Amino acid sequence: MDDELEFEDNSIQEGPFHIEVDLYETGDYSRLLVVPSNDNYVVVHNDEHLCTLAHVCEEPDCWQQEDGMLDDEMVEKIGEAIKSYSV
Repeated sequence: MDDELEFEDNSIQEGPFHIEVDLYETGDYSRLLVVPSNDNYVVVHNDEHLCTLAHVCEEPDCWQQEDGMLDDEMVEKIGEAIKSYSV
């Protein structure tokens, strides 16, 4: 059974987790719920779906918005927070 654990990829968070991001550049950090789903991350803010992101390459800024209406800068900011949490 211990042999099975050696093959798991521990860099990807399996269950839901929280990140904090300064969404509006005001110095106030918002707590976001991130739910990993296959190769995507569903991001929830104030009990509402904010966006769904996919990390499309190994570069830190390679995040693609699958669902949502955020600008590229916000997508990068949330993506960085997700990546730093799951590494």
